[in-house]
Amino acid sequence: METRNLPEKRGKGNRRLLESQDGFTLIEMLITLAIIGIAFTMSASNFSKWKDKHQINGQAQKVYFDLMLARTSAVKNNNDVLVTFSTVNDSYTVHDDTDGDGVEDASESSKSVNLEENAQFAFNTGISDIDGNAVSAAVSFGGSQTVTFDSRGQASASGSVFLLHANDIGITNARARTISVLKATGAVDYWTYDSTVTPPWS
Repeated sequence: METRNLPEKRGKGNRRLLESQDGFTLIEMLITLAIIGIAFTMSASNFSKWKDKHQINGQAQKVYFDLMLARTSAVKNNNDVLVTFSTVNDSYTVHDDTDGDGVEDASESSKSVNLEENAQFAFNTGISDIDGNAVSAAVSFGGSQTVTFDSRGQASASGSVFLLHANDIGITNARARTISVLKATGAVDYWTYDSTVTPPWS
């Protein structure tokens, strides 16, 4: 007897199920890609903000520690140490003024430091200093961009240094940083800005 292979029958239900499965897979893939794209965009934005904050913190802390070291060196070596800032070049020089004449002689040690990672000596209009006074200069020690620490650790003038990330200039103070120096004691303090609290510097 001849045996015939009968064609496999597929019911409408099976066909619809396969079509539904194929369609669902495509839609699922598109939704997944969309979610991945959104997540990537959000992650990239958050990473960029974290990176900016990390950069400005690192540079502000560098200025803070160099000012602290300048004061310590003045007391230890029993001579003046000058820290001169340049808001034009976003740099500063630490000068061990052993003869106290305020001039950098060939025999005296000094180091120059440039701000890096998009940090700048800058401030946004309208911001106040730690005492609540309107800021008019990114660096000012009694109107000068130089602060001198003497052998007793005292400073030539009280003042502040303000730093912003390049991406924040003219936009936000959220990552603003300042380092203050008190004349009477030479105390150096590091401050971060938070507009949601009063006072905003802490």
